[in-house]
Amino acid sequence: MKTADIIQGLQAKLEIEVGRHLYGIIGSYPALETFAGQLRHAKMSDGRTFPKPISVNRGILAAIPDEEFRSLAENEARRPEPTTAHVRRAFEKFLRGKLARKKDKHDFNLIVLANLEMLFAYRIELELLRTLATDDDRILLLLPGRRDRGGRVVMYPELGDDQRFLPTNLIAEDHLWTLKD
Repeated sequence: MKTADIIQGLQAKLEIEVGRHLYGIIGSYPALETFAGQLRHAKMSDGRTFPKPISVNRGILAAIPDEEFRSLAENEARRPEPTTAHVRRAFEKFLRGKLARKKDKHDFNLIVLANLEMLFAYRIELELLRTLATDDDRILLLLPGRRDRGGRVVMYPELGDDQRFLPTNLIAEDHLWTLKD
């Protein structure tokens, strides 16, 4: 779809006050970067511009103290489970913190999340996104990927044989748009 059509569709969906508010934009890295720039110039119904994308990777890394991260990295090859658990907890802390901060500022409660590579690398369950994106909390994911012939979203298609897929029940089909390259 064209960027303008996606933004109009997103604006219309964001007007709905209750329900699930998890949205996704699928595209290549360059297409997503271009889309994010154009989104920042678009206005929401109340006249404010859309928020700048937030890096999930940076948020996770910031939530794990440096010394703890060093220890996890040193032991990850032998014991990956503690690292995965830390990444999961750090992601939850980061996401809840971002949503709470929006509420404290009485801001339109939309966060745009980009750079989700760590979530897929550590195979973190994404249900937290679905659970938290309701009523006043709105989340837009910028997803580097493409649809396969079966309609599934292949994340990071350049990985080849180590493909990751967006869970099919995570984002409602009418809340998921694919950018034209």
